[in-house]
Amino acid sequence: MPRTGALLSLSREHHTSLVMARTARRAANENENDAMARAVAMTAAMASIEAHWHTLMAAHFEKEERLIRIAQDTLDPQAVTRVLAEHAELRILAAGPCALEPAARLRRFADLISAHVRYEERTLFPQLQSHPCITDVVTDADP
Repeated sequence: MPRTGALLSLSREHHTSLVMARTARRAANENENDAMARAVAMTAAMASIEAHWHTLMAAHFEKEERLIRIAQDTLDPQAVTRVLAEHAELRILAAGPCALEPAARLRRFADLISAHVRYEERTLFPQLQSHPCITDVVTDADP
C-alpha cells in the first residue's frame, strides 16, 4: 500500500536508517586481523550513527510515537509495545551509554534497525494508515 500523509516522509526516512545498518554491519566485520583498522572503522561508524541519531532518528521516533498516541485505540497492542521497546533500545545503541563492546553494539544496532524498519513498514504503518486521523496529520518534515 503506498504511503500517504504523515507516513510518507517517515517511510522515506527508513531508507537512510537501512544505510546506517549496512555501515554498522560492515564496520563490525571490518578486517578482524587488523585491530587498528577495525577500531578506526568502528569508531567512524559509531560517529556516523550518533550523527544520524541527532539529525534524523530522534525526531523520526518522536513523530512515530506521536502518531501511535493518536491511533493507539485502533492499533494492535503488541505492535505498539514492540515498536516502543525497540525505540528505547535503539536510542541507547545510537547515542546512549551502552555496555556492549563496540562490535557487538554495531551488530545489534544493524540487526535491530533493519528488523525494526521492516516491522514498521509491514505491520505498524498499514495499521496507522488505516486510521482516519493519520492521513490528515502533518508532521514537521511534511510540506
